Amino acid sequence: MGHTIVDPKPSLFTFKIPDNGNWKALAGISLQDCCCVLTAGGGAKFEQRGPMLITHWGVSGPAILKLSAWAARALGSNSYTAELNLDLCPQVPVEELTSEILRMKKLKNKAFSSLPLSMKETSFPRRLWGYLLSRQKIPEDARFSELKDKTLRKVALDCKRLALPVQGKGPFKEEFVTSGGVDLREVDLKTMRSKKINGLYFGGEVLNIDGETGGFNFQSAWTSGFLAGKDLAKRVS
Repeated sequence: MGHTIVDPKPSLFTFKIPDNGNWKALAGISLQDCCCVLTAGGGAKFEQRGPMLITHWGVSGPAILKLSAWAARALGSNSYTAELNLDLCPQVPVEELTSEILRMKKLKNKAFSSLPLSMKETSFPRRLWGYLLSRQKIPEDARFSELKDKTLRKVALDCKRLALPVQGKGPFKEEFVTSGGVDLREVDLKTMRSKKINGLYFGGEVLNIDGETGGFNFQSAWTSGFLAGKDLAKRVS
């Protein structure tokens, strides 16, 4: 029909994480505050902070969905592979967390059953703490006093910069919206009328408009439909 179409790509989707180190065993764990940094093809970086959910296939939640929206085209161009770095405790600086974990060496408590105070205050999931310890091959019956400083520093670093490979997006048809569509430069956004074809209107996801999670895409569909209907009614009356 003579209109330019920006190549459509899925947007607002979850990430698949391979089950290295019993990641799937953490399914159901949620963090209310997590800083997520995605490095896609060509070194492009995207960052979001907010709630995150661990699923049986990878990660989801508002922070991940927003990340996928901003990185949709970069991920699509790289076969949905990337590196995801998670700061699981963004409210505590890495130096402070490291010092706190090292001080726990004075305790005779078992490492798997004792959380650092800053993590207790933020209700950090104990299963996730156990996962961080197991990544360093720490036995479940080990006590803090038995662990080397080098090992505990690695635990703190993992908590602040947990690197996970993204190898695909969530199940097909579970994407929320589409990025891409009719080029907005060819549409009168006050009436949603085509600038190229008289009497042709566009609305909703057929346009190159997609937003973050939170109702923005619904609002775009409703508003564009309203504007198109309002202008069309004027023209036929």
